[in-house]
Amino acid sequence: MKVPGSMLVLFLFASGASAQALSKLSAGPGVMVIQKQWRIDVRNPAVEKDPFGPNKQREQEVIQQREDARENERRIQQGMPALPPRIRMPAPETGPRGISVTYIYEVKFRNTGEKGIRTLTWEYVFFEPGTEREVGRRRFISKVSIGPGRTRNLVVRRASPPTGTIDATKAGKRSPDQYSEQVVIQSVRYADGSVWQATSN
Repeated sequence: MKVPGSMLVLFLFASGASAQALSKLSAGPGVMVIQKQWRIDVRNPAVEKDPFGPNKQREQEVIQQREDARENERRIQQGMPALPPRIRMPAPETGPRGISVTYIYEVKFRNTGEKGIRTLTWEYVFFEPGTEREVGRRRFISKVSIGPGRTRNLVVRRASPPTGTIDATKAGKRSPDQYSEQVVIQSVRYADGSVWQATSN
């Protein structure tokens, strides 16, 4: 009777440990998406260039010439040679002449778990409005520090658009008007070195 009883205890203990391991494996990543948005940032260097830049540069040159003239007077009085005249250097190019387009993906995450987070691998997924047809997916790996109960806003800039092509007639609209969106968390690396990985469908 003692042997079967001890075996029963071991069986129950093993079953409990197995169920606990399964519950840990099936547990979520402990990360919640609070907000998400994407936008297009269009920059035109020609428009952003300071129109008074040449005037300011000329004023600076006049000030330097006056300072050089005063210094030369002092040097001549002391029997020293005059300073050589300054060589005017051309202004450097401030960047590309064309318009630059950047796509900004912004997501606010909350750590709902008990462990600190150090790395998030997440995807911003885009669907055709009114359907479930996926039209674009952008994957990001973010090294972060999010303590339990804390939130963190992640902003990523990329040259690539949400999908292969962008409808120019909708470029000025807010993102919900173009696509339905979802942020999918693929993996989480925690402060203690453990990793949560999403299961493949």
